[in-house]
Amino acid sequence: MIRTALPACLFVLAASSYAADVIPPYLVGVWATDKAVLRGEALFEGQGLYLDTDGVGAIIGGPPPIGVRIVATYDSNTNVIALQMTEHGKTVGSGTLKYDPSRKIITDKKVDFHRRFDRLSAATRKALGLEAKSQ
Repeated sequence: MIRTALPACLFVLAASSYAADVIPPYLVGVWATDKAVLRGEALFEGQGLYLDTDGVGAIIGGPPPIGVRIVATYDSNTNVIALQMTEHGKTVGSGTLKYDPSRKIITDKKVDFHRRFDRLSAATRKALGLEAKSQ
């Protein structure tokens, strides 16, 4: 009985951990450079970073707006955001950004992103060509 119960409990704990958000609330939203021009959540000039709680988002620069879909994970011990850039379901690149909690910015040491919105709307996800967030 114990041999069956222990693996079952571990499976339940592992399954529930995957359902949790991978990006903490203080990182979710629309981030942009100082001189970026936004209209609502939409980036028109500069550079922007879009992050949602499930880790799906985009990095965009413009004009003209050019971007890539990303899947992000966050390590709260190091404040590192690991990014996988994807196209058509395949990873095409990777990188990292760092969250600086004292300055409340996300940076790659060359570019600083400041938070402009603390959420990523379903409409913005759709406009970016990202899949709808699973509930």
